[in-house]
Amino acid sequence: MEKQNEGIANPGDQLHECLQELIGLHRQLYEVVKTEHEAVTQADTKATYEAVANKEALIHWIHGEELNRQAVARRIRDDEGIPGEHAPTLKEIIVCFQSRDPGLAQRLQSDLQTLVVLVERIKKQNSLNDALIAESLGHINNMKANIFGETTHQGRTYNQQGQKNQANSNAHGPRLISKEV
Repeated sequence: MEKQNEGIANPGDQLHECLQELIGLHRQLYEVVKTEHEAVTQADTKATYEAVANKEALIHWIHGEELNRQAVARRIRDDEGIPGEHAPTLKEIIVCFQSRDPGLAQRLQSDLQTLVVLVERIKKQNSLNDALIAESLGHINNMKANIFGETTHQGRTYNQQGQKNQANSNAHGPRLISKEV
C-alpha cells in the first residue's frame, strides 16, 4: 500500500503526507454526504445513487490510505522504540516527536485536529441523512396504509354465517386523504 511516500526519507514526514491525503479524502467525503442530503431532499434518485457510489469509493480509498498510515506508524514505532505490537496512535507519535522535532509534532497535531473535525462533521451529516431517509420511509408507509387500508374480517359485508356485518366505526378501509397533523 505504500506508494508516493517511499521517496520521503523521514517516517514522520511520511506520516504527515499520509495524514494530508486522509484529510483531502475526508473533505471529499464530507462534500459527497452533503450532496447526498441534497439529492435525497430533492428526491433525485439518480443523484442519490451517484452520491452513494461516490461515498463507497471514497471510503474504499480512505481505507487504503489508512492502511498506509498504519504501516508508516509501525515503522515509526520500530524506529523510535515506542512500546506495543500494534501501530501507535497519532497522539503517542506526537508526544514522541515533541522534544526532538517540535515543528513536525505541531503539523501532526494540526492534522489530527483537522481529521477529528472532519470526521465529526461527516458523522453529523450522515446522521441527518439517516434521519431524513427514515422520516421519508415513515411517510411512504403512512401513505401506503392510507391508500390500501387495513383489511379485516369485520370490514366484509357478510360474515361466514351469511349474516350482514354491522358497520364498525373503528374499522378503517382504504382512504385517499390522511388526517396527519
